[in-house]
Amino acid sequence: MKKKISILIVLIAIFTCVFKAKATSTYEEWAKNQTDLKNYTQVDVEMRAVWVSTVYNMDMPKLKGTDEDSINAWKNAYLAILDTAQSYRLNTIIFQIRPANDAFYPSKYNPWSEYLYQYGKDPGWNPLEWMIEVTHERGLEYHAWMNPYRASVTVETLILSSDGAKIIDYDDTQVQTLKTNYFAELKSRCDKAYDGSDVDNPVFATGDELRHNVVVGTGKQYVLNPASQTTITHLENTIREVVENYDVDGIHFDDYFYPNDTSYGGTNSYYKGKTYSFEPYVDMEDYQAYLANQGTLSIYDWRRENVNTLIKNLNAIIDEANTNRDNPCAFGISPSARWAPSIESCSASESYRAAEGGMDGSCGNYYSYSDLFADTKKWVDEEWIDYILPQAYIKLVNGYDEIVEWWSDAMQDSSVKLYIGSGVYLHEEWEDNTSTSNTDEFFWQIRYNQSKGNRVDGYSIFDYSCMLSGEAKTDMTLVKNSLWKTNALTPTYSGYEYQHTVSELSTETKISETSVAGTYRIEIEEVSDAKAYAIYKISKEENEAYLLGNRDFTSSDMVALNLKGNITFRLAYDENYIYYLATISKDNTYYFNDEPINFNNIEENKAPVITLITELKNKILAGSILTLQFKIEDENSDEFTYSVYLGKAKLQSTDLGDGIIEISWQTYYVETTNLKFRVEASDGKVTTSFETATFDIVEECPHKYSEATCTTPATCKYCGETNGNSLGHNWQEADCTNPKTCNRCGTTEGDALGHNWQDADCSNPKTCNRCGTTEGNALGHNWQDATYDSPKTCTTCGTTEGEALTKPNDSDKTKGCNKCQKSMLAYLLMVNVLGVAFALVFKKRGR
Repeated sequence: MKKKISILIVLIAIFTCVFKAKATSTYEEWAKNQTDLKNYTQVDVEMRAVWVSTVYNMDMPKLKGTDEDSINAWKNAYLAILDTAQSYRLNTIIFQIRPANDAFYPSKYNPWSEYLYQYGKDPGWNPLEWMIEVTHERGLEYHAWMNPYRASVTVETLILSSDGAKIIDYDDTQVQTLKTNYFAELKSRCDKAYDGSDVDNPVFATGDELRHNVVVGTGKQYVLNPASQTTITHLENTIREVVENYDVDGIHFDDYFYPNDTSYGGTNSYYKGKTYSFEPYVDMEDYQAYLANQGTLSIYDWRRENVNTLIKNLNAIIDEANTNRDNPCAFGISPSARWAPSIESCSASESYRAAEGGMDGSCGNYYSYSDLFADTKKWVDEEWIDYILPQAYIKLVNGYDEIVEWWSDAMQDSSVKLYIGSGVYLHEEWEDNTSTSNTDEFFWQIRYNQSKGNRVDGYSIFDYSCMLSGEAKTDMTLVKNSLWKTNALTPTYSGYEYQHTVSELSTETKISETSVAGTYRIEIEEVSDAKAYAIYKISKEENEAYLLGNRDFTSSDMVALNLKGNITFRLAYDENYIYYLATISKDNTYYFNDEPINFNNIEENKAPVITLITELKNKILAGSILTLQFKIEDENSDEFTYSVYLGKAKLQSTDLGDGIIEISWQTYYVETTNLKFRVEASDGKVTTSFETATFDIVEECPHKYSEATCTTPATCKYCGETNGNSLGHNWQEADCTNPKTCNRCGTTEGDALGHNWQDADCSNPKTCNRCGTTEGNALGHNWQDATYDSPKTCTTCGTTEGEALTKPNDSDKTKGCNKCQKSMLAYLLMVNVLGVAFALVFKKRGR
């Protein structure tokens, strides 16, 4: 009975899926009645973004550890996001790097995010730096998504009624005690900042400072107080730190400003009639201080002005930082879809919610101006932001058209870009409770905006994960195949300097056939400073006018656009057209080659190549499991199909990615000879067939063992059975120059010991005490001449040579030596004789 019920359930499920697949679109009848609906025209400049949410690890996993394998797993998850984005021809990643007053990067002002690894714990590398690098390598933009005020994702509020509908009287002491304990515990888990200092964050204050900095919000979260100068300074430091240190293409805020306001239901008469976003005691204290300082705004306009101050200041900080950046950073905000209700739509009692020029409709709708105190229209008018991205998470026929047309009209002459957020994650909720599917909501939103001429400069999808399956995936695939047939350049923003030129023009380097008739693979030269490359076509008849300067290319002439990092085009060639390659600079200027693409030298399509990458033994035991892997490569990068056969039987196989396929086959239970596998792969034009060597299935293997090695026992080359044990390594201990080494197989373990040097001295060169190896020469003696007290002596080592000089004694000084004395007497005698002789001579003459 159970089996019958199971079969019935399966049949019902299959029937439901088939029926659903055949159901008509929600917009099939609607589209027929749209008289002004036009064919879609390809757009070559358009933001195409996706939000990647990290809070609760919605779109990105948490690091499992700080080891290399864990980090690589995290990196691979992000690379998969880039792969998906590129497959849908998106050009921008909006990644949440600060989900709750924390960081996915080393910061002096924000602790490490718990959604990255562990709260406050350094993962040992810089995810933001790496993500920006790999995103830019693919030609995509990286916008750093930050939540400005949220300081936690959950909290026991204690300030709301049980149904959460009203602010009530509350025990402030209890609230502050819980707040103090919560953030003290977080601080105890937080590592030091990268410069060795404590993380400088408002939530780590104490006492009255913490009470004022951080408040319990009506969204059941702790939030930074928007009225606090500490909050503003902290967010200024946070943004400055990112923009000055990272090559982000944008700073992006979502729709969290003041928490959603709630009516007051307590007993304080002064508070009655007003709404509050968080602790009224703190909010009113700040407002009263403002009034005491000659402030004149209402409490609601005062709240809006607090947020205005932040946005204005951050705009100035980003503008200043951009003067020192190679690539400008934009400032964008994604508020809730509706700005403010019109004055006409609100009663006198609700007039505080309304704004001049507001949106028609119910005053009670959810508005950023009225409920979050975020005057987003003012930010556009003052040009404090570069783009605004309203979250129009509503069906086209239920109010989407009203929202987009209002923003389009309001921003018709604005230099601020208007992007629209589409909540395709709501596809299942949007689906009617009928047989009608809703797999084309986003498709028709795009068609509608272009047909109506709405001023929409791009789109963003919420969120990444939803694009991977279900109706959202079907919708995105429809958009890619029917509308976004080529990539698009990201927009540039007024007031910023972008590189206008490219260093060179790219040219084609190789053109080859693909498996599709008339389609070619064109490889081009990469240009280091190019933003993108494009191929345009023009008819042979119009080409002459183009060459004479009488005809320009338009978006409709573009047949392919590749962002930086992709230098290969696939082009369906039409011999009636001439094709030109363009190199595009960072300011979206197109530089066309003078000469068209030359299709005269085309390489033939190459057949897929099949390789067996695991060993196939020639004798396999009956009844065992045989696993083999094959690799299929196509030089032309064509998609291919494949099949694996054993004889005429087709086997099941698994695609492991990167062209690797695997079979896992249970062998026959009887002996069989001369079997072989055959793999066939086809790119649609050429089929390759590969056969393995033959093998036998044996009931008993005629073992033929290989010799045992250090690590492997004797092994049968047929069946893999082992005999005995491995020999084990025959180690020779490490010495100065060699690691521990096996004398048998040469395997090494560890490192060489390194020399244990003894420095050179006067007589010996630098010498290893362990092995006696010498290096260089001896220093040689540094001699000091002999003295009366010391012989000739080396001042370095003390070695002596010869003897000290002999000192003369006192008697020698007076007497002198005998020889000298005798000479002196002879000399004196001679002088006397000569003196006598001269005297006699002069005496005679005198006479």
